[in-house]
This record gives sequence, structure tokens and C-alpha cells, in this order.
Amino acid sequence: MWLRLFTLSFLLSNCCLTRAGSKPETEPQDVTYCQLAKDPSAFSGTRIRTRAIYSYMFEVSRLKSPTCCSERDALIWVDFDEELQGNSKKLFHKFPKGMGLVLAVFVGKIETDKVYGPYGERVRLVVDQIEKVEEKAKPPAGQNPAWVPQDCKSSGISSGRGRELDTLGKSTSAAVGQ
Repeated sequence: MWLRLFTLSFLLSNCCLTRAGSKPETEPQDVTYCQLAKDPSAFSGTRIRTRAIYSYMFEVSRLKSPTCCSERDALIWVDFDEELQGNSKKLFHKFPKGMGLVLAVFVGKIETDKVYGPYGERVRLVVDQIEKVEEKAKPPAGQNPAWVPQDCKSSGISSGRGRELDTLGKSTSAAVGQ
């Protein structure tokens, strides 16, 4: 009898440890924010890695472009997996409280099969990992830090530097507006 209880408890504890320490099984696809904004449905169900600005406050949890895109800006709702672990959890807890802007490399799954958020966003990124935080701020209303692109619609050019940073924040030789 004791042997059965011991064996059962051992199996259950190993099962729980495996679940808690498990990571998503698929390697993320590197996608620029501009690629995602151009055709979000092309990435539906896909685990991606993207460099973007996370903008949040009361009833707002969205991704924004870290560069000016030639495409229209997609409204992408953001949720964070409740099981963020390790460094991702530490980075998340360092975000400004209540509201803010965070430029980071996020990894997660794109969903496009429902309506998300209170404003009816058609795309959602469920973040399961934060790889790197580059900038963060809690600016006053109506003011953005210098690292947030300004006047993209009127200029029609990329970030003003003539280049785009890839999903990991490295310079690419991408064409203007990609």
C-alpha cells in the first residue's frame, strides 16, 4: 500500500514539475512589426519574435511600431501569459506601473480568430517571453519620448535614420518604409 502511494506521489510530482518548467515547443519566427502590420492574418497561430513598443494604460494594451511603416498601423492587442517565468517575469515587473511605453523584443503567439480588447482589435499577441527591454517610460499625457516615432503618417518615410532595426534591434539594410 505504501509503495503504491509513494509511486503515485512520485509520478504526480514529476508531472507537475515538467509542466511548470516547460517552454513553448516551437521556435519563434522573426517578424518585424511592419511585416506584422501589413498582413497579421499571415501569422495567425504562429509563434513570433518581434521588436515593438508596448503601450498600455486603462483599457489599452497595444503594440506600436518602433519605426515608421509604409503600411497602415495595425491595432494589435497584447496579453501576457500568466506563466511568464525567469527573466521575462523580472523584466515585466520592471515596467512602469499603471501606464507606460516599453520598447522591447517580445515572443508570443499571434491570434486573429476573435475580437480582442474593449476597442475591438482583430489581432492579439499573447506574450510568453520578453527577451530584451531597450527603453521604458511613463511620459505625461500627449508627450512621447524621443525613441517613439513621430509624425509617421505625414512623412511617409522610415524612422528618419534611413534604416530599420530588425526584431532583435540590430541594424538592417531594409528599404525605407519596410
